[in-house]
Amino acid sequence: MKMKIFPVMAVLVLFSLINLCAEGEKPTTSSKKETKKQSVSLFDGKTLKGWKLCNYAGLGEVKVSPETGALRVTRGEILSGIRIDNFDKRKLPKVNYELSLEARRVEGEDFFCCLTFPYKKTHASFVLGGWGGSVCGISSIDFMDAMENSTMTVRDFDQGKWYKLRLLVTENRFQGFVEEKKIVNVGIKGRKIGMRFGEIEESVPLGLSTFRTTAEYKNISIRHLEDEEIAAAKKLDEEDEF
Repeated sequence: MKMKIFPVMAVLVLFSLINLCAEGEKPTTSSKKETKKQSVSLFDGKTLKGWKLCNYAGLGEVKVSPETGALRVTRGEILSGIRIDNFDKRKLPKVNYELSLEARRVEGEDFFCCLTFPYKKTHASFVLGGWGGSVCGISSIDFMDAMENSTMTVRDFDQGKWYKLRLLVTENRFQGFVEEKKIVNVGIKGRKIGMRFGEIEESVPLGLSTFRTTAEYKNISIRHLEDEEIAAAKKLDEEDEF
């Protein structure tokens, strides 16, 4: 009996091994949904391709630093900066997305990162280190700048240190992070969102600006939010209402 069973068992083991190998050879494919959620790099670390200088009076030099491979915005007379070119043609999102980057203040004492971003049919800015070097927040909400509205926070930024920054833009909320600390969490349902009046409007629809300061940026990317992230933001909206 044992001699008869052995060949059958051998055949079964061989069949199982063939199936395992076949499964291992199947190419891994990503669904359209997964592909859509992947980050889109906005800066290649080598050139200014896809970017355009902001039309600021007294604009400082903007270039890719050969030493760091970072996007360097050199101090201007007042504002200096750069913005994304052909935003609409590139079909980048205007809501339910995350912007992320690393930024550092190289020289100067005012905002080293004014991240202008789209929100539906308008725009606003996530300001870091403004009003003398430490004020952060969103400009503008209900016609009030970051210094005046509820998003205002104060923190120090070390000269020359890289900071990881993130901004989540959903239907009714802005959330901003420095490293892992959430410094902005504001419900915007029914509120007036817009740019501060003046030259900073040259940075729309998505731009990086400094005020009498030299700064560098790298790892700049944008991505669509996952369904779970959108749901989490909606939950925060509901908590605000009660």
